[in-house]
Amino acid sequence: MRYTSSGYLLTVALVATIFNVATAHTNLFFIGTKDAMNPKGKYIRPYMRNGPIKDLNDPLLLCRSPGMDPKLTEIMPVVAGSEVVLEWHHFNTTESDNVISPSHRGPCLVYMAPLESNGLGNSWFKIYEQGFNIERDMWCTDIIRENHGKLAVKIPTQINNGEYLLRTEIIALHNAKTEGEAQFYPNCAQMSVTGATSGNPELYPISGLYNSTEPGVLFNKHKGGATYIIPGPPVYAP
Repeated sequence: MRYTSSGYLLTVALVATIFNVATAHTNLFFIGTKDAMNPKGKYIRPYMRNGPIKDLNDPLLLCRSPGMDPKLTEIMPVVAGSEVVLEWHHFNTTESDNVISPSHRGPCLVYMAPLESNGLGNSWFKIYEQGFNIERDMWCTDIIRENHGKLAVKIPTQINNGEYLLRTEIIALHNAKTEGEAQFYPNCAQMSVTGATSGNPELYPISGLYNSTEPGVLFNKHKGGATYIIPGPPVYAP
């Protein structure tokens, strides 16, 4: 078979496109407020890859970070009771970037842990979750894509002032009908909370938090999102 130069370039471009689509997943690019987003990666722990974690015993399930030294990441000042805005993307912030593949549908969860714990042991409490919105017939991932990657999350007031890890997590359920095939996309940011009134949320570990056969992890999306149960502990609501 002979290829013209234009045909060859078209073939290369097509292969590259297929490769990008096949390997594209998602990461937290930005964190900020409704008034202003910070530069890409600022306050966010460096991540190892944009691919998912599927092994629930993988240490990368914590933050997808190759190193966990808090000194390597700046700390974002946050006032308790305010909203932080999170923004995910595949590769970049262009209009063509679809944030996360439309097939990768599922819930969004957000946790906090005292920074001094470095996320280890019983240190986490959940502050936000969104699964399937029955009224809109949309998963949280659909809503994020609709909002160009953005999701606003309120920081609780009834916690202690101090430095925290903020852990975001998207769970893609497109292959989750098979055990071990749910895809987890965690990221972590660092922040310092002021203006809180104190609190004592129940704390949980990330290691062992989920079970591979629980309904929120082993799930057949063809049954419809209305039956979906979000995994993990309840949202902290004092």
